[in-house]
Amino acid sequence: MNEHISSLESLSLTQGGLLHIQEVGRPIDHTALGDRVPFMLGSRQMAAFVATMSPERQEAFEVQMAEQRAALRLQEKRRARQMVNSSTTAIATRPVKVTLLDLPPEILTYILLHLPFTSVVICGGVSRHLQVLISGSAELQYYIHLGVYGMADNPRCDLPISERLNRLLVRERRQEEFDFDFEKIIDVPVVAEHRRRYLSAGVFSILYESGVLRQVQIPSEAGQEVEWKEIRTAPFLIHSGTRSLEQDLHILTTAQPQTVYTNAAKPHTIHEVQVHLNQLSTGKPHPDAQRTISFKMREEFGRPRAGMGCVGDNLLLVLRDEMEEHKPDDQVYVYDWKTGERKLEINAPFGSYSSPLFLTTHTFLLPNKKNGGVEYWRIPEGLSEAHTPDQPFFILSLPPLSSGNMFRRISLNAEPQPAGGLQAASKPFYTDPHRAIIVTQVTIQPVDRSRMTVFSFFVHRNSFVECLDIFSPFISSSKRPIPVPYDDWGPSVCRWFSGSADGYDMGSLGGMFGQRYASAARGMGPLIVFNFNPIDVAKVLVARKRHILKTKTRDEKNQNRGQSEGNQYIEGNQGEEYAGKGKKVLSQTRVPGISPEPFTQGPQMSSSSSEPWLQTKMVTRALDPLDDPDHCFEDTVYSSLPYTMRSSQDNYDFANLLLGDEYMLGIQRDGGWTRIKQLHVFHYG
Repeated sequence: MNEHISSLESLSLTQGGLLHIQEVGRPIDHTALGDRVPFMLGSRQMAAFVATMSPERQEAFEVQMAEQRAALRLQEKRRARQMVNSSTTAIATRPVKVTLLDLPPEILTYILLHLPFTSVVICGGVSRHLQVLISGSAELQYYIHLGVYGMADNPRCDLPISERLNRLLVRERRQEEFDFDFEKIIDVPVVAEHRRRYLSAGVFSILYESGVLRQVQIPSEAGQEVEWKEIRTAPFLIHSGTRSLEQDLHILTTAQPQTVYTNAAKPHTIHEVQVHLNQLSTGKPHPDAQRTISFKMREEFGRPRAGMGCVGDNLLLVLRDEMEEHKPDDQVYVYDWKTGERKLEINAPFGSYSSPLFLTTHTFLLPNKKNGGVEYWRIPEGLSEAHTPDQPFFILSLPPLSSGNMFRRISLNAEPQPAGGLQAASKPFYTDPHRAIIVTQVTIQPVDRSRMTVFSFFVHRNSFVECLDIFSPFISSSKRPIPVPYDDWGPSVCRWFSGSADGYDMGSLGGMFGQRYASAARGMGPLIVFNFNPIDVAKVLVARKRHILKTKTRDEKNQNRGQSEGNQYIEGNQGEEYAGKGKKVLSQTRVPGISPEPFTQGPQMSSSSSEPWLQTKMVTRALDPLDDPDHCFEDTVYSSLPYTMRSSQDNYDFANLLLGDEYMLGIQRDGGWTRIKQLHVFHYG
């Protein structure tokens, strides 16, 4: 438009309201200007433009201007209406802020089931809405109590969740209160000297000096008949073990001597080792085993013995010599028991190893008495793996011994084993192997071979696993790793005992299952169960504190009324707990890593009687010193793993007390320690 009006130099307004052009440099293109300028009467340029028109053209132009103004107003109204509609739509479609509590109960339950059970309990303590949801959901209650009791769900079981929860609560109550659903006595058919006895996967076995192996499955129902099975193995048997009832696998390992002549020299004896993989139910070869595992020892053994472990498809053998005449190297082998292929072979100086233990499905522990450490070994994932380990990748040191002492034996044991295989469909839950307690028996002997001293310490399997993360700089795959000192890893996760703690046998390797350890009093006495579940400790601790506060409040009211009679329990034992050896120690007010309050709301705490909780003894003292009167260790050994201890009301006379998944097994002997007369089954479900 500017190029059409640039020649206008001066404009004046006439009395009639129209602009008067005083000087025009050139004519204006009316059509072009009319198409391009806005129709605004207040514009000086528009007035000048209109003044150049004829009267008829001006009239037509004004009509056109009016129509344009009307069209513009209509367009503005439509635009305004569109803006209002757009704003309304934007408001309607704007995301609404939804919190966790606004979700439907089904989705909330699904989310909570994917959290750690401890987080679910905490959620119930911070929100009334979540508390109502959690307390009213059988599925969430079952999930929480599985975690509290260290159990895992069996997905093969088709029982409803409510029935599983009920069975779990009843079972745990019976076990805590020694309220057995049935007791049964099993007579041993032959009372004779035996070499070994053990309980594994629900089967009790006795290996006699004659080479005969007798086994019986522990009954799970009161009316179930028991039947002893006899296996004649000849005197060459060096180990026997049951893998699991579900896999129906029983393993017999024999070492048969063979005389070998080399270069017409003096003959020597080489043992041929055979691993027999049989079905426990039939005694016949296992159908999944493709061939018998057989090999010859490289060196001469006087009296070969074996330690064994089996998890999944991995079979672990540790061969050692009980005689010190030839001092052959210890030999360690790992096989795939289904295919018979050898995965790993390890040689170690004579007297290094004895009992192996699987930590995970592909990692195992070997206690080494030569250097006083627990070694971590990794099984190759496949036969084609390029690197076969010839040394451990991680080592935890035991407390150093004082001068003149040596480790005579270090043995590990835990039940159940990791990856326990398929569970029976009739069992709704099973003990979680990753949270199970590992008991380590340490036998120390002075160099002059005088009296030996036995100690035991307890640590959770998952604590051994977590050491790999905590002390990852000590892991090495290229050279022998530097051991982690005991003072760095042990005091916070271990609990040490002498061989006899306050008259109870703490040296048995067969008394543990899950997080519990069972022990019998020496002579006539109650059944004793140690529980290393930290949540159980927390619940007992809180129950005690509440009882003390309640008793104090009642006594204060009585004093105000002049009727105070005192309270011997509170006055005499306030703040003190049992610590073994008859001593009293101050207990902590909390368990490390556990907030006890949320776990005190379970059904077991709402019992009409709190007496069992008040009678339970517990130890939560940090850095409790080990009673070491013979000064076997160089320095004082400390440990702080908390535990509770429960005892039965009735007394029994058992030489040993073993623990299974559903029962306790008392062993009654006939005279000597190696003559078993009866088995007493205490079943709790």
